[in-house]
Amino acid sequence: MTDTFSHWDNIYKTKDHDQVSWNQAHSTISFDWILASVKPTDSIIDVGCGVSILADNLLTEGFNDISLLELSTEALNTLKLRLKTSEKKLSFYNENILDFQPNNTFKLWHDRAVFHFLTDPKDQQTYLQKLNQYLQKEGFFLLATFSPDGPKECSNLDIVQYDEVKIVQLLGSKFELIKTVNEKHPHPNGSIQSFNYFLFKKKHD
Repeated sequence: MTDTFSHWDNIYKTKDHDQVSWNQAHSTISFDWILASVKPTDSIIDVGCGVSILADNLLTEGFNDISLLELSTEALNTLKLRLKTSEKKLSFYNENILDFQPNNTFKLWHDRAVFHFLTDPKDQQTYLQKLNQYLQKEGFFLLATFSPDGPKECSNLDIVQYDEVKIVQLLGSKFELIKTVNEKHPHPNGSIQSFNYFLFKKKHD
């Protein structure tokens, strides 16, 4: 694999964090859906957290078991510094989700645009194996990807676009789609990016 760590580190070292395309001043759909799905005492993981404000928003709501996984050391260090007063409520993982082997499981798995960077079907299946292994039964998978009318690449990397039919087929029978919505996300450069959000519930065997 190309040095993905270096690629994302370079993004966060060379770009204004407020000007990256995925920046949000306040988490929108993800935040609302998390609040509606789980309790503040439930364990949550944000896969590909970057320097997202989501953890800040959840901490404000009393969440106290948040795991943050990110490839970029630069981004993760930024988060650690910003959230240092809440460090006891946070776990940080500077690694690739495909290699992830935590000692615990999660009630909610949040991914706002990591999965769509996995263009190799083998990597997609590895990701889904990790999801199935570490997401609790009746846990929630909250996923955001570029939609079919959205960008075909991001940060000079190819992506895979998803609609409801495509993602449901890929996840298979172990997950039930609870709801989905399209978001027109404003890029800091003034353009609009089209995302699809999906909320799945893991079925009880």
